[in-house]
Amino acid sequence: LTLSKERQLNATMSRPELTGHASLFYNAKEARKYDSSSRMIGVQREITERAIELLRLPEDKPGFVLDIGCGSGLSGQVLEEKGHVWVGCDVSRDMLEMAKERIDRKREEAASDEMNEDDEEDDEDEGPSSGDLMHHDMGTGLPF
Repeated sequence: LTLSKERQLNATMSRPELTGHASLFYNAKEARKYDSSSRMIGVQREITERAIELLRLPEDKPGFVLDIGCGSGLSGQVLEEKGHVWVGCDVSRDMLEMAKERIDRKREEAASDEMNEDDEEDDEDEGPSSGDLMHHDMGTGLPF
């Protein structure tokens, strides 16, 4: 390999966006791997917390956030934990499927908790998911 080919190969291996369109790279296997990576979970948490800070979202009332390139919904999970409502948009159906599984799981847990609710107040009840998803390529603009 020439030095430039080697650099290109290394860049491609470390930067999936250089391999082609994200919808092709983030297939079901890669989406699941991404969603379960402790490194990616940590990175997404840090980025989302910084975005909340930069956006100056209020801590005392929910903000509404459009998460462009939401992927598997890791950032949406952080937004929910902070009390915000979000809509995620991504080009990868497989990444969105991971996000949908997370949202569905949270909604099922909330419904189950509601059915099993005691008379006592539960301060740790987070409620159902406040996220929603759409499959779309932002390169073509938003459909509304």
